[in-house]
Amino acid sequence: MFRPTHALAALALAFCLGCPPGAASTDTSADEQAIRAIFDSWTGAVASQNDSVIATLYADDAVLMPAGMPRVTGRQNIRGFWAQLWPVKATLTLTLVSIRVSGDLAVQEDNWTMSMPTPQGEVKDHGKSLVVWRRTGNSWQVVQDIWNSDVTPPTAPAN
Repeated sequence: MFRPTHALAALALAFCLGCPPGAASTDTSADEQAIRAIFDSWTGAVASQNDSVIATLYADDAVLMPAGMPRVTGRQNIRGFWAQLWPVKATLTLTLVSIRVSGDLAVQEDNWTMSMPTPQGEVKDHGKSLVVWRRTGNSWQVVQDIWNSDVTPPTAPAN
């Protein structure tokens, strides 16, 4: 079945394949646009709960560092992390803040919001994240992804 997210992913891939292999561009705006296109396919894959597409954005040796959890290493383990969100009906929204490119590395800053239904009511959270991208051959891939919440954690009850 054709989905708009498939078209976005294909467009992002085609855009990235147009970059010369291993070329460290002095025109960082082209690199920023390439990463923005990938980010757009990422948000589409999150909205459609497509962990397979999300996993392709990560390098084989990528590290995911979710808030309040142990690190997740490797593309397939990261795919499993994302896949576990869908059964609990979590909704995640990503908003790009900035991309800064330097040679074969780039840092993306974004904001996120999350909601998840529970028997006690809807849980909501929001925060910020940093994503480190590495140019690999003729494309950009995520090598580090870390986020944390802006919500103050509950305090422990007094003894």
